[in-house]
Amino acid sequence: MCATLEEIAHRAQLDASNLSRIERDIQTPSAVALQRIAEALGVPITALLENAAETDPNALPRPVPVDRDADLLLKLYFRLCQEDRVLAVELLRTIEKRRRV
Repeated sequence: MCATLEEIAHRAQLDASNLSRIERDIQTPSAVALQRIAEALGVPITALLENAAETDPNALPRPVPVDRDADLLLKLYFRLCQEDRVLAVELLRTIEKRRRV
């Protein structure tokens, strides 16, 4: 089951209303808050920074990936909650095993 905003805020030791404002891009998190959020979500802090760059119209354009499908899979993966990430990885491993047979 995916975590709620309140659960993530609790794990990150942040106020849920502040986390909501950060999520809606109304409030900018401190470096400490950003690290706590990443840890609460179980993702590297770079995943949060990459997502921010994708939504910031003033961000520098990203280079075109060599493999667009791989880039899309990575973006989708980081949007999943931890439980769904485990399922996604299991699905890909199952597909890989079937192809080897």
